[in-house]
Amino acid sequence: MSIGNTVKIDRAWKLSLDKAMTAVEKAYYEELYPSGRIVHKDEVWKDEVPVNPANAVVAGVATEKDHFVLTEITSVSGKRAWVAEFNGQRLTDWISPKFGQGYTVEIFDQDDNQIYTTDPCNWIFDYKAGILFLENTKPGVTSFKISGYVYTGAKGVGSDDLQELYEAGPADAVIKLDANGKLEVQANDLTPLFRIDEVNRRVEMTDLIVSGAVTKVQTTDTEVKDNTITLNKQSEGQAPPSSFTSGIEIDRGTLSSIKPTLRWNNSTLVWEISDDQGNFQPIPLEGGTGSVKKHVETLDTPTLQVVIDNVQELVNVPGATVQIYEPGAGDSWVEILAQIQWSSDWHTLTIDFEENFTGRIVLVG
Repeated sequence: MSIGNTVKIDRAWKLSLDKAMTAVEKAYYEELYPSGRIVHKDEVWKDEVPVNPANAVVAGVATEKDHFVLTEITSVSGKRAWVAEFNGQRLTDWISPKFGQGYTVEIFDQDDNQIYTTDPCNWIFDYKAGILFLENTKPGVTSFKISGYVYTGAKGVGSDDLQELYEAGPADAVIKLDANGKLEVQANDLTPLFRIDEVNRRVEMTDLIVSGAVTKVQTTDTEVKDNTITLNKQSEGQAPPSSFTSGIEIDRGTLSSIKPTLRWNNSTLVWEISDDQGNFQPIPLEGGTGSVKKHVETLDTPTLQVVIDNVQELVNVPGATVQIYEPGAGDSWVEILAQIQWSSDWHTLTIDFEENFTGRIVLVG
């Protein structure tokens, strides 16, 4: 025995209003459950529709249509069917009151007189299709106008070229790959730019650029294939300020607040080393321009004055540093101060002490 027409008609009517039928005796507004519909991904509204139509217009997801003139569907008699179209193109996806009462369409006649839903013509508007249907002819009306809002936001549930903006929402986003799966992002010429390799449990990237204040690598060992690592690289090849220094710093954690450091001093153009995070000493290197020389004078006989000649043959001057040490406890040395005077030609260095001195004088330059 087939389903009767009464049930078919009631179900179709309620389905059109997104209501699931539970009983023919119920009016559509008495049905509690939405029916839902199967739609293609390109028909899905992607953008959120604000409750306030004015906000939707500002956000670009809705366009207001005020007293928009409908086109008669002449295949229906009695001027009882009209469609919203412009230049031969239908205007579909009118926003329904489901998103807010402010989206409820208003219908007018040719003289801009509003026709309410209580009118005997019993009009119904299909928001999805953009079609106005009248159960009964409306005497004296030659055309109809409509005011409402059309959805103009983005559509779809994804994008093949990943050129859309996606938000993970309040929870963390997770990408899961099946066994032997691979996720790859390619450039326009098909060159791989980013690859997630499920088999080898690794991520591969091409020409990685990391921007920000801090970059953290939390691994046990770091292996670098490059022959040269460049520090202090400036944008567009600009020269760094002379005050800049670059180097390697060792963090000893809770063992010590002191961080041993090896750095390049860009103002003096020498390599420096420090084991107390402040007192940097040039690294003695023999060589040509830009290298550092070190000379040590050892004094075993007490004296109040030391004169060192031919300093230019010992270290690079001007700019050489002078450090004076006297024996401390055990095998240690203690740095002290004394009056230092250079000759005008940087040839001779004279050091005067307040009391007899024995120890070492270190020249670095």
